[in-house]
Amino acid sequence: MNPSTRTESTNCEVTVHIEVSSDTLRAQEEEFLKKVAEEVRVPGFRQGKAPRDLLLRHYGEQAFLEDLRDYVVRRAAKEALARVSEEILSTPKVEGVQFRRGEALTFRLRFAVLPRVNLPDPLDLSLPEAPPAEVTEADVEEALARLRRDAAVLEPKSGPAEQGDVVQFRRGERVWQGEVGGEGRLGRQLLGARAGQRVALSGESGPSQDFEVMGVYKVVLPTLEEAAAHYGQESWEGLREEVRQELVRQAEHRQRDEERRAALDALADRLGLEVPPLLLAERVEEEMRALGLRREAKDELEAALKRRLRRELLAQVIARRQGLTPNREEVRQLAQALGREEGEVEGRLVFERAADWVLTQTRRSA
Repeated sequence: MNPSTRTESTNCEVTVHIEVSSDTLRAQEEEFLKKVAEEVRVPGFRQGKAPRDLLLRHYGEQAFLEDLRDYVVRRAAKEALARVSEEILSTPKVEGVQFRRGEALTFRLRFAVLPRVNLPDPLDLSLPEAPPAEVTEADVEEALARLRRDAAVLEPKSGPAEQGDVVQFRRGERVWQGEVGGEGRLGRQLLGARAGQRVALSGESGPSQDFEVMGVYKVVLPTLEEAAAHYGQESWEGLREEVRQELVRQAEHRQRDEERRAALDALADRLGLEVPPLLLAERVEEEMRALGLRREAKDELEAALKRRLRRELLAQVIARRQGLTPNREEVRQLAQALGREEGEVEGRLVFERAADWVLTQTRRSA
């Protein structure tokens, strides 16, 4: 097919102008007509044997032209995109289709690409020293209380559900469990429920629905030593120390991530890096649909996505320039070990390695 193309590009967006010649268009029309003949049945004729005029009359002349246009555009777009050397970040948008039978077909493809960035040497960034990660006694006690409750035994009770009890309820084949008096609207609605009853429950929004209460349970907490044994520790103090160490590890991990985000943000600010508008608009719409958000939440979501995408794009650029991109086998093995999607694991590795490179370069030049 080989459509003729002309490319215009900015730092983060490409527009490909595409023209399919009239000769190519006629050949594509014949090819598309054969496909239509194989799929459309015309009464009185064997499949694929109906005369052209009857076939088009049966299919619909206008419908045929519209489908032909889309067919040619898809093929030309696929061939044009195969020639693009830059990484395409957004779904290519088809714009300005001009099509008249017997003449050339023209249109534009517009899409976001990975921004072109020149990394300064040295980076010359000023990053504040992060405060040490801290874990308070209140943090430890809260975590221990959660663990003890998770190790509790649920004892069926015949009376009404009271504060702290657990209620099992179902609608159809689906079963849920809720804590009476817990956070949110549901916990308040379960107060007083009894096994065998039907109760009307509603979420934060929307109408209430009837559910069958399957059981009400009293939460019987284990002793401190029983809880410790449940988690493989010989004593409550041993469990406390294990919990403290885990909380410190998590706090240090969060602190390290905060340093990484700050490093990428500082470098992005210095470079004046912007998120491609096409990419941002596409991601915002995807998130709005996935989360079921209302339009009034769009501005806040867009601001958060813009910060995140800017870091991701800069991390990709750094990883490629510095040879930090993980290989496919490494990603596959780690994703399998962690039970996560490969795309998520790859993104995390790129973020960590790129941000750590920025931190190392910054401290080296300090």
